[in-house]
Amino acid sequence: MRVTIAAAGILALAACGGEPPTPAAASDVEQPVAAAPAARDGCKDIATLAAAMNETEPFASLRTGNVMLGDMKVDNSFTTDVAPAGATCKMGRMSGFSDDAGQMHVVNCQLFSSGMLDREENEVKAIEAFNRAKAELDKCLPAGWTSRDGGNDGDETDMSLIYETAADIEREKASSSYVYPISLGKEWSDGGFGGQMPGWNVTLNFQKETPKPAPAVPAQ
Repeated sequence: MRVTIAAAGILALAACGGEPPTPAAASDVEQPVAAAPAARDGCKDIATLAAAMNETEPFASLRTGNVMLGDMKVDNSFTTDVAPAGATCKMGRMSGFSDDAGQMHVVNCQLFSSGMLDREENEVKAIEAFNRAKAELDKCLPAGWTSRDGGNDGDETDMSLIYETAADIEREKASSSYVYPISLGKEWSDGGFGGQMPGWNVTLNFQKETPKPAPAVPAQ
């Protein structure tokens, strides 16, 4: 807007017979300020992920492409632009953990990662990240979801919550294998195991197991 006004002033002086002033250099002209991006709706992402669990292939509609290793496409790892609680997420698909298990579909979201330094100071930040995510899950998940303590495997510094529905709880009782539909965790890692970053990590996982396909019936 300011550049337009300056141009109008030059034209007015020329019409009156005066000499126009020397135009300002581009670096001296005030540039328009870009508008701040709209705040992301974290509740929408959480509700969207919960709903996408029930797709024929869970979470498939939320994929934006395959993870790439250089020029190589990783077939069962996917990118996504959902960001529950501000997390950075990736998606994966893999075989289940038992012979009769189906296929696992996982959305793994990194909420906080500290590195190895300043362990005590960063634990405070990790707890804050965990609590913020818990507050968003409690507020944003659709009706019918409940949470319970997920245990800490004997390490008192670990924190874990499991979110599930009544149908999930009943399925756990009747199934030989069960994956937590939503898990929120804070833990310390020395690195190396499962590709986890060393230091404090706060992660949020959405998971769904689909039944193993029935064996094909031979043609008669």
